[in-house]
Amino acid sequence: MGETEKPGEKKSKKKIIIIAVIVVLLAIIGTLGFVIYTLVNKQEVPKAPRDISEGLVVDGNIDQKASEARFTTDMNMIWTFQSGSAVSNNAIIGNSASNVYECYFEVYLDNEEKTLLYSSPVLPTGKRLDQLKLNQVLPDGSYDAICTYHILDDEDPEKELGTVSFAVSLMFVE
Repeated sequence: MGETEKPGEKKSKKKIIIIAVIVVLLAIIGTLGFVIYTLVNKQEVPKAPRDISEGLVVDGNIDQKASEARFTTDMNMIWTFQSGSAVSNNAIIGNSASNVYECYFEVYLDNEEKTLLYSSPVLPTGKRLDQLKLNQVLPDGSYDAICTYHILDDEDPEKELGTVSFAVSLMFVE
C-alpha cells in the first residue's frame, strides 16, 4: 500500500508553495524597484575637460585671435521655399554688426551624404545675404539642415579662426 496524504499535509504543502511564490515575487519586485531607482537617479559622469587650445595651436603657440574669436549670428532658423523653387522667400542670414571678423557660410542637408546645398560669398560684418538660392530644388516637405559659418582672419582671409554651426529647417511648400 502506498502512503496517503493526510488533509493537514495538503494544506501545509499549499502554504509552503504560496509562501515560496510570494517570496519570489517580492524578490522580483525588489530587483525591478532597485533597477528603476538606479536608472532614474543615475549620476551623470562628468566629461573630461576639453582643452580650449585644441585647434588653436600654431607652431607650438596658442593662436590668440582664434582663441578670442566670438561670433553672433544674424539669422532665422526656418527657411521656406515655394514648391519647385530654390529661392527662399524668408531666409535672413548675415554677419552681425557686433562681430569683428568676416565670414562665409555653407548649408548642408543633415543626411548621411551631408549634401552641400549652398556656399555663400564672404560677408563683411553687419551685412546680410540679399537672397538665399540653393544649388538644387528639393521635393515638397521639411528638411533638417546645418548652416556652418566659417570665421575668417582679418589679415589672412585664407585662414579660418573657427566655425560655428546651427541647425535650420528647410520647408518646401505649395
